[in-house]
Amino acid sequence: MMKGYSYNRFLFWSIIGISFVCIPFVVVKAQALGSQTHPFTRVYDSVFGIQFYDKYNPDLEGDSIRKYLDGHACNGMIEDHYTDMQILHKGFYTNGKLTQYTNYYPSGRIERTFKPISDRKNELVKYYPNTVVKSDVTYYEGNSTLWQDYYDNGQLSYEEEYDKKHQRILKRCSYYRDGKPESVFIPLKSKSGDGVISYGLKEYYPNGQLKEESQSIYNQDSYDFLKDGDAKEYDDKGNLTAEYEYVGGQINNTIKGGH
Repeated sequence: MMKGYSYNRFLFWSIIGISFVCIPFVVVKAQALGSQTHPFTRVYDSVFGIQFYDKYNPDLEGDSIRKYLDGHACNGMIEDHYTDMQILHKGFYTNGKLTQYTNYYPSGRIERTFKPISDRKNELVKYYPNTVVKSDVTYYEGNSTLWQDYYDNGQLSYEEEYDKKHQRILKRCSYYRDGKPESVFIPLKSKSGDGVISYGLKEYYPNGQLKEESQSIYNQDSYDFLKDGDAKEYDDKGNLTAEYEYVGGQINNTIKGGH
């Protein structure tokens, strides 16, 4: 009986000993995987949302490398949590850079997703806490080619579109909360044949009446659009109040009214 008791006691303490050895190993292993915990106040910005991980996303001009505790660049799937262990971030890393990820609000609802949609295209979609889309951006070879922002009621508030090389703007429009256009900026057909692209701008009052219309050209020296051509201003009843002719951003001729 004593011999059996000694053996059982030896076996019991051996198991306990192994457990104490394994527990630190599991903890260290979990830490080595790179998982982190953060409070909501640290990762959340009231305007831009959870942009804490943007620094690891090269499409968002992030230049940081996420590393394990041993100093090596992270590779594969990593999950981060809030301090109450609710999921915060699921990201797939390649050499420390994010290639695909999802961030979450403390409620568990998705705050944003970033994922590839083709070999050259990626898409970033942000959400309001009520699950309505807040922003939808398409990137082509690292450049944003289509950017759309929304009000929390789902109405489109802003959109901007470029060509694939991000060298020519194709559209820049904003809208009021009820869906009426606030401003519309689009390229016009070139009539001179000199390759200079003219753009037309129309701005509107909240009641839908045209407020201002003008033409402009892009100036490569100032990296800005300069008014060039006719420009007209209206009151909120639709009456023409001023008309000018611009050349290179300066008023060349006042046709009606005046500043």
